[in-house]
Amino acid sequence: MKFNRIIIIILILTISVLINTSSADEKTVLLDKLDVFENKLEWLYYRLSLEQWDYYTTGQADSMVFYEELYQYLLSDSELKKDLTRAHYRFDSDSDQRRFNLIKYLFKQQTLENSPAINKLRDSLSNIDIHFRAEFENEQHSAGDLYRIYRSDANPVRREAAYRGWCAVGTELHNGLSRLFRMRNSEAKRNGYNNYMSLAFSKMNLDLEEYKSLLNNLKSISETQYLSILREAQLNYGRDNLEIWDLAYTYNNINSQVDSYFPVDSQLLFIKRSFKDIGFNLDDLPIYYDLEARADKSQLAYGFTIKAAEDMRVLANLHDGIHSTRVLLHEIGHTLHSAFIKQDRALFANVIDGVWQEGMAQIIASMMDEKEWLVNYAHLPEQLIDKYFKAKKEKDIIYLRTTLLRLIFELEAYKNPNRDLNDLYWKLFEEIMFLPRHDDIYPWAALIYYTTHPVYLQNYLYADMITAQTRKFMRDNYGNLTGNSNTKPFLVQNFFRFGGRYEWRELLKRGTDSELSSDYLIKHLGL
Repeated sequence: MKFNRIIIIILILTISVLINTSSADEKTVLLDKLDVFENKLEWLYYRLSLEQWDYYTTGQADSMVFYEELYQYLLSDSELKKDLTRAHYRFDSDSDQRRFNLIKYLFKQQTLENSPAINKLRDSLSNIDIHFRAEFENEQHSAGDLYRIYRSDANPVRREAAYRGWCAVGTELHNGLSRLFRMRNSEAKRNGYNNYMSLAFSKMNLDLEEYKSLLNNLKSISETQYLSILREAQLNYGRDNLEIWDLAYTYNNINSQVDSYFPVDSQLLFIKRSFKDIGFNLDDLPIYYDLEARADKSQLAYGFTIKAAEDMRVLANLHDGIHSTRVLLHEIGHTLHSAFIKQDRALFANVIDGVWQEGMAQIIASMMDEKEWLVNYAHLPEQLIDKYFKAKKEKDIIYLRTTLLRLIFELEAYKNPNRDLNDLYWKLFEEIMFLPRHDDIYPWAALIYYTTHPVYLQNYLYADMITAQTRKFMRDNYGNLTGNSNTKPFLVQNFFRFGGRYEWRELLKRGTDSELSSDYLIKHLGL
């Protein structure tokens, strides 16, 4: 009996060694596959970034479709996909484990829009949007003109026309976009999810129920202050039936005063000076600019990372005013983040969660929320700054309510896309904005994010949470961001240099000693 027990033990140990050896061999083979995949991915990201830059700066990109198809082909490797779905893989190196998780994430993300029918419809709607806006600008006003009229024109008829002009493309897109919502839901159900929102949040490793709770809490907690702002606006404007195109205009006086300090030709200069005082010399960094005003530029500003730490570019179509400066600063923030990524693997420089990317850019843009920045670089009088901050606090709450409208609409649209989505939008509009509805307009369909970047807008809300939490930690331990010699080392050492090397929640906790919390944003907004 004793001899038999010894034999059994030897057999068990032998089998265990064989299994471990086999597992180690499998991991080695898989790591080799990941190396090959990473090399191809690095090259493809570079080529695609160059094509996107050409497209946004010239309107043409001859090889973009070719490289996009190559990218889709790379992420259709069924053998590698099968290896990535094996949950038992645990690597000795945390770096290998992280890149395994990131590549697994890329393959999951690809399933979000992998239907040829979805791709075809999405691209068709996107092209309609681009061509419609180009024709509209040639015949009438640019997007910048519409923004200026909507925000500052004394004539309510012209303001309404500007609002309707911006929304006009929605009339062209709403039927197709409704169909796109339904098609995405059908694809999600084929992948075993209730709807597209559930699928997307699963792939992004976000908790959908926590997200819903966050939206409902912010909606509830901001309502009293928002209604107070609305009543004051009605009194100031002298009418009870305030419209959406009237709300922004109620701040026209303070807006026009502040905007006069931000002429187009000074905006980059202000930014460069403020960066230099915290240790970032933009002139010494490989960040390049296309700031020539052209009608064919579809966006106010856009930051491109061609190759992290080596080639970053900023496209901008600026106009006078503080909003233009803030958008430019945000986009430069994206490129600044990329300029200081220091990782030995390109994967960690190229694959960064959208929440974190927007968070890093928003932290940089938030320097403009500090009095020191407005005084030292834009040279605003302190008395004007005090008035501006009072107005900004109110506008931030209006912006929050607008954001909640867009996010809750997207959530509800995917919950049941078979309903009348325009009726859904205006019901939510009445419930959240407390302003009159206009069922002949389709503002939701004019928001291109729903077409080209589904389930992305929440990244901006999370970015604001990250920013509020980071700024609070900085103030408590090092001081404000502006003119502070601690700002650069704090951001570079705690956030920038890692790229996507660690999960973004882990980086935030490392940097601020706290888990992500909405409490900091709520306090920042004065709610």
